[in-house]
Amino acid sequence: MAQFYCLSVMLSILCGLILIYNQNENLEDDSFGEGAEKKTLPGLEKIQEGLAGESLFSNELFKLVCGALCFVTGFVIFFVPYHGISVIGDLLPALVCLLAGACVLLEYFEEKSDSFVVPEVMENIFVANKLYIGIASLFVGVIHFVLPGVPLL
Repeated sequence: MAQFYCLSVMLSILCGLILIYNQNENLEDDSFGEGAEKKTLPGLEKIQEGLAGESLFSNELFKLVCGALCFVTGFVIFFVPYHGISVIGDLLPALVCLLAGACVLLEYFEEKSDSFVVPEVMENIFVANKLYIGIASLFVGVIHFVLPGVPLL
């Protein structure tokens, strides 16, 4: 369905931008001590400078809605692809939407709740790699927009 195709493209790009924007707060890795270098990628500073300041990407309600919608959309497009075979028709966008949505939701609940404890497995998958999940979500969203009918994409 075209509606879910549009939602998956839009939400995967938005969640990717949210995850890249929020990486500003967690660039330093404390596990290596005081001399830890910042975890960064070429060109990331320009994106973060463009998103700097009080923006929509730091709004908690916006992050909650985008994360929840991205997760649900990823689940739906897994079974109802835009063009192609069910389940494998939009496999990569569905998986990226599920990962990005879960990552944004996990980050939201971790910020809002004092008693919310993230299991170590989820911490290793989502929190430690949220920059890479954000970049993958942004990349797959753009590629999915450019090539709408390709199987697995």
